[in-house]
Amino acid sequence: MSDLDQYTSPLDEVDEATDYRFELPPAGSGEVLLVDDDESAATLNRAILEAAGYRVLSFDRPSTALDYVRPDGPVVLVTDFDMPEMSGLDLAQRAQEIEPEVKVILLTGSGDESTAQAALRMGISDYIKKPPEPVSLARSVQRAFHQIAAERHHHAMVHWMKLELDRRAQALREVTVNSLSALTNALDLRSPHFHGHSRAVSMQAAAIAETMGLDESDVEAIRIAGLLHDVGMIAVPDTLVEKTESLSDEEFAVIRQHCDRGVEILAPMRHLGEVIRYVHEHHERVNGSGYPSGKRHDEISLGGQIVGIAEAWIAILESRAYRGGMSREEGLRLLDEMRGQWFSDEITEALRRSDIGVI
Repeated sequence: MSDLDQYTSPLDEVDEATDYRFELPPAGSGEVLLVDDDESAATLNRAILEAAGYRVLSFDRPSTALDYVRPDGPVVLVTDFDMPEMSGLDLAQRAQEIEPEVKVILLTGSGDESTAQAALRMGISDYIKKPPEPVSLARSVQRAFHQIAAERHHHAMVHWMKLELDRRAQALREVTVNSLSALTNALDLRSPHFHGHSRAVSMQAAAIAETMGLDESDVEAIRIAGLLHDVGMIAVPDTLVEKTESLSDEEFAVIRQHCDRGVEILAPMRHLGEVIRYVHEHHERVNGSGYPSGKRHDEISLGGQIVGIAEAWIAILESRAYRGGMSREEGLRLLDEMRGQWFSDEITEALRRSDIGVI
């Protein structure tokens, strides 16, 4: 069996939604809030619902019933429409403001049909004429519980789907970054002067971002951009990478193209998001002297500036075919001399505070 036969990808893993089977609640399960200022009507309706198996909390005042409306409380409200303290419609609206999941069944008298029908358009679950038929009231309550169960199932499935999409997006991101990291490692190995360069830039850039208090997702994007910043160097001939003499203007122009080449490589991988911009901008400088676009100040993203100073710092410390590396003291003096020209004061200071000594 070859290594390829043994290879598995995070994208091959699928989390089945086994915990999200939809089951209707059995009839008579659940707790109902019953509100009616008419004692005889309340007694009758309570008896109907209890005979159907429901647990019933009965109130003669709407304001008292509202105290029982909460996320972990009863979710079906059966209320009279015409009450002196507060109409059933007002009670329904206030209950749904407290807990939007609450389903309301309105009990209406003769002549209230038009108001009740309008209430249906406002989110009332059902309305029944008084006195209600026992079967009609029990069925209406059962439908309300079924509707709640269906909505909860829908929300759970949407939540699962979002989690699964996020998981698969992260898996795709990991596969992409791992593959491209292997490419950048191979590029670093072209010259002994670049061994570990991309990894060092990545670690330093992430340290700067953390020092500046950026959130976790931004730090991770900057870390990845640091790892991939030189992927466009694949378009630069080895002869230029290893040249010991000064580069001609034409040769330096080829070197400068690696930022654009990097974007061309990464552009199809939209799931990398801002990483692509950071890679493109890592040689821009705040005074406009950088490349490839000569951007200035806020035209350069914060992530691009952080990857840029991390790359510049590591390059200052590293040896090249045409020069030796500087000491940390010499490098810091150089960066201080270029404060406000290459990089902002804030980012330069963040580098000073976060130097992790990876070289």
